[in-house]
Amino acid sequence: MKKILSLFKKDVLLGIKDVFILLELAFAVVIMLLLLFVFPKDIQRDAMVYIQDETGMVQEIINNLAEDIEMEFDAFVETREEIVEGMIKNRNAMGVIISYGNEEDGTLYKTEMLVQPYTTDAMMKFVETEMEDMLSILHPPFGTYPLDVYKSVTLISLQEGLRDEIPFNRRMLPALILVMVGILGMFAMVSLIGQERSDATIRAFRVTPTGMIGFLVSKNLMLLAVSIVTFSILYIPVMGGFSGYLPALMITILTVIFGSAVGTFLGSYFDNPMASMGYVVLLMMVLSLPAISLFAPTFSPEWLKFIPTYHTLFGLDAAMFPDNNAHFIWNGALILGAIDVVAVTLSGWVFSHNVRKEG
Repeated sequence: MKKILSLFKKDVLLGIKDVFILLELAFAVVIMLLLLFVFPKDIQRDAMVYIQDETGMVQEIINNLAEDIEMEFDAFVETREEIVEGMIKNRNAMGVIISYGNEEDGTLYKTEMLVQPYTTDAMMKFVETEMEDMLSILHPPFGTYPLDVYKSVTLISLQEGLRDEIPFNRRMLPALILVMVGILGMFAMVSLIGQERSDATIRAFRVTPTGMIGFLVSKNLMLLAVSIVTFSILYIPVMGGFSGYLPALMITILTVIFGSAVGTFLGSYFDNPMASMGYVVLLMMVLSLPAISLFAPTFSPEWLKFIPTYHTLFGLDAAMFPDNNAHFIWNGALILGAIDVVAVTLSGWVFSHNVRKEG
């Protein structure tokens, strides 16, 4: 154990000397400051909707709601010209004209959308269909649908909590931790092993008491230490404390171990760090794909769940912003832990085998 700790100290000193550790910590501080003082907390822009309601039904419903919740709503206009005038003044605005439908084609209401030039036809058609459907449901007693249709529809909430209230700068944190900390192990391990191989110093470890296993353990301990410090620099100031810190750190550490195992595997086949950078960048792009699903939950195909970082991102999200989703933390930890056992064992064997073959 003392020999491994001695190697660990040596690796930390070399990391500082090579500026790797200093750069990692400096970037973490810069990103943390950007999240706190530059990234906006809210990126939503208020969109105005001007409504010309010839039926009076929608206006009556909204007026009743406004009385109950003390809401001010002054977007109703009398003419199409007023809608156009408002849209010219406000480029985020759109207009809706609601009128009675045609009994011949069975429609109770008709909607006409007035939109900005950059609005796509598909979006216009979608909004029109949604509004006509909503108006049909509001129409007493049951709109254009038979009673059995309404009885057959069931709404189930799979997740509780007001996710829209989470500030945007905090919502960015899981993805940034994945890139800056979670995948750090892969990039760093490729560089460290590649440098040792190019300097021909790695062969000396074959005849030392620590051996190849001690060599890899030392490198992983150094990466984990840097990762914990980097994670803390990003997490604590942005989240405003230690809420969810330990489960989020657990998920992050498991991800660092996975990345380190992948880096060890790649480092076993390349004589210098630059030779493997193309593969590292490609893998980082693939491992970052689940972030799409995090920010757009409607896009969550099954194949995306086979990428280990999918469980990293949703585990971090559940730890940072808890509601009724704690199972994502433990499911992610179990899956990542199982992957780590296989990846570390396989990469360690491949690394030792390839180094011994070099003679």
